[in-house]
Amino acid sequence: MRRFIASLTGKVFSQLVIVALLLPSITLALLSRAEAQVAVLPTWTVVEFRNLKSPGTAFGKVAAKAVMTELGKTNQYEVVAEETVNRVITDLGITSPPVGTINLMRVAQETHASTIVSGDIVDYRMFNDAGGKHAVVNLNVVIYDVASGLAINGSVARGESIVKPSDSPDEALINDAINNAAGIAIRDIQTRNLPQGTVLNTYTNSALINKGTRSGFSVGQEVVVLRGREQVATARVSDVEPDSSTVHIERFIKGIQPGDKVRAIWTPPSISNLQQIDSSGNVHPARVRKSGGNSGLISTLLIVGLVAVLLSNGNAGSNTTTKEVHAEAALFPGIGGTPAVRITWSANAFAGGNSTRVAWQIWRNDVLDAPVLVAPGTANSIYDQNTQRPAITYTKRNQAGGTTCDSSLNNSTSAAPIPGVVSGRPYVYSVEEVYGLQSIDLPDGGTSGTGTGTGTGNGTSTASGTGTGTGTGNTGGTIGGTTANTTGTATGTGTGTGTGTGTGTATGSTICYFTSERQNAVGTATPLTPPVLASPSPGASVTTAPFTFDSVATSGFGITVQYLVQFSDSPNFPRNRTANVVTFVSNQTGRVSTPTSIDTTRNLPSYITRASTVYWRAGARNLDDRPGPIPDPLTGQRYIFSQYRVFVRPGTPPPPP
Repeated sequence: MRRFIASLTGKVFSQLVIVALLLPSITLALLSRAEAQVAVLPTWTVVEFRNLKSPGTAFGKVAAKAVMTELGKTNQYEVVAEETVNRVITDLGITSPPVGTINLMRVAQETHASTIVSGDIVDYRMFNDAGGKHAVVNLNVVIYDVASGLAINGSVARGESIVKPSDSPDEALINDAINNAAGIAIRDIQTRNLPQGTVLNTYTNSALINKGTRSGFSVGQEVVVLRGREQVATARVSDVEPDSSTVHIERFIKGIQPGDKVRAIWTPPSISNLQQIDSSGNVHPARVRKSGGNSGLISTLLIVGLVAVLLSNGNAGSNTTTKEVHAEAALFPGIGGTPAVRITWSANAFAGGNSTRVAWQIWRNDVLDAPVLVAPGTANSIYDQNTQRPAITYTKRNQAGGTTCDSSLNNSTSAAPIPGVVSGRPYVYSVEEVYGLQSIDLPDGGTSGTGTGTGTGNGTSTASGTGTGTGTGNTGGTIGGTTANTTGTATGTGTGTGTGTGTGTATGSTICYFTSERQNAVGTATPLTPPVLASPSPGASVTTAPFTFDSVATSGFGITVQYLVQFSDSPNFPRNRTANVVTFVSNQTGRVSTPTSIDTTRNLPSYITRASTVYWRAGARNLDDRPGPIPDPLTGQRYIFSQYRVFVRPGTPPPPP
């Protein structure tokens, strides 16, 4: 053996054995390095655009395809194929283009996208040129973050086709302009600086992040706080340094923590403010058309009618600036979420401080010393969830309205953390507004306030003789409690400089803060855990059987629950393919069952009796809630629905031989 190893053949063989032993490790290292170099691109979904000018035409699909193409050119996103998006929309049983943020988020979740793109064809026009014609299109593109459901970027772009012969089809020119507008919009979106940062430290209602003005953050920017693909809060930048910023938390969804990501968002323009194309091919905000003839009379009648309606709703002579408060049971953030209550409201048309609205404070009947939620002044809805929140900071006032000016918000902090809602417990909500008024807008200019000002006054010195001196005087009146210090001239008897007290005029104003009277919601709202289905077991063959599931009622609250059992031949339960099988009422806890056995072969729509596989689910609501849970997005029925389960209807037996 030694002689063989020492020989040339033995040495070559030994080297080959060493290489063979090391080869797997080398291959694994190279493969790992190669895999590390492969970047995982974020997944984006693009849906058909709405055509605001001519609904039902194919231009919305052309716009979506053009945007998909432009996104693909950036090599920064994994864009879901058009065929996949269309199939998902069909399976969900929703219309295309999808209507509403909820449907957009459902499409995004089914396509496993982190971002979804929607938009509008606002306007398009044809223009004649010398010997030809061209088209101009105005396109609105909106980018939504799926985790938060908020618009985070977008663009409104004008696109123009090339000039083609006058006999060219208009459709081809409009498509060309749409493609041009899509390219401009995506380039604009790519260049817009929407910074991102990371939470370093957290405080009660604020957090410090690691990016500042150098990265594009600025005071007043709206941001979302994310943990992975889950939104945990919304916030607004309150203070900025070159390399750090402080954000004030406006809405807690979950507690924030160091390491969470902060992402600035973009607010899309209102549909009413989108631009239209004029006769010169330029874009401008949509104008309200003026009517001739009896326009003055019509306008007067409309104004009188509006005033009558507002007065009839109790708007006049009231300190209540909030109206139409509704509290509805819900699941947050949507289907498959946890029990919650959505509170919505609107402002009285005569609301004090409508232009300087600061915040909305939401009160719940089980917490007496503080509101349970504070929403920004621009909001009109918020969710109350089943998780405990930190002690809340709010504005405390002893009276609604008034003439005494207080230029501080008098922020107070609740004595304890705010408990989340409990499943099965009814709640009553009320909403109040925190608003500000200029002091000069208060009755009598805010004369009941206190403050000092300076002006021209007549003073008296202690010396004899006649002379002119410079002095500082206190005003005899105030302007809403404003404090202003200036230097005036005092003329007195004597020689030299003296200080006098007299009557002067002060200029300037300040913001005075008030809270409105609380406006109660229409009725109670009871958050509920979705029913858990028990029998029939999944995939069981069923002809006649009772359907059972866990009760949503809990001991101690004594609610009466109305249940609904539904069948469908689709797991999405679309409106036109869903049958309400039985409705019953029960206040028992534990396991509940339909009052009688259900015959799955009779008294049902044909699409159920002909289906071999049937989907079923149960819905629940507190019978006393008004108006009830948030309507189901497809059926419109106000129930908290369970997850679906499947049973099989046995086929028709074959005829006898």
